[in-house]
Amino acid sequence: MGGFPLLEFDRRPLDRDPLRGFALDWTEDLTLLQVMEDQQFRLNGYTVFRNADVKQWRTVGPDEFSAKAAKLHRLRPMAPAGLRYSSMQEAALTAGAAFPLITIHQERLDRNVCFVGKVERVTRRRVTILPISPAGNWETKREHYEIADITRIDFGGAYETLLARMGG
Repeated sequence: MGGFPLLEFDRRPLDRDPLRGFALDWTEDLTLLQVMEDQQFRLNGYTVFRNADVKQWRTVGPDEFSAKAAKLHRLRPMAPAGLRYSSMQEAALTAGAAFPLITIHQERLDRNVCFVGKVERVTRRRVTILPISPAGNWETKREHYEIADITRIDFGGAYETLLARMGG
């Protein structure tokens, strides 16, 4: 599986479900994970999340179902080209340059809502996106999100990819 460990992260109460995937890299503050979804056990994009929000993590053992599924599917995790993530600001900037859409999570404000859009601008304090609706329609008003409130950024997954295609 490419030498990257398959890990599971418990981020409760922010996220009721554990994040599972291949830890591609991490810093003191952030982790880059290639997500392994839990229905078909395939790779499904990337996420960068704050380590401070992790309550505990564990290595998925080789005899567990998801590890066996990864082996049977011959999953080959790979770091996304051009992504840098020394900070959430840099992660938003470089993910927005490398992928058509990102998903912003502000789980400390509302864990049941996320915001998907095209990155238009990143400053020291804010990320500005042109939002796209769940139906794949572009909104007309730009939205701004405080970097300090962002707990996680997703990109390159099936949902973002399909929305980008719907939006044209």
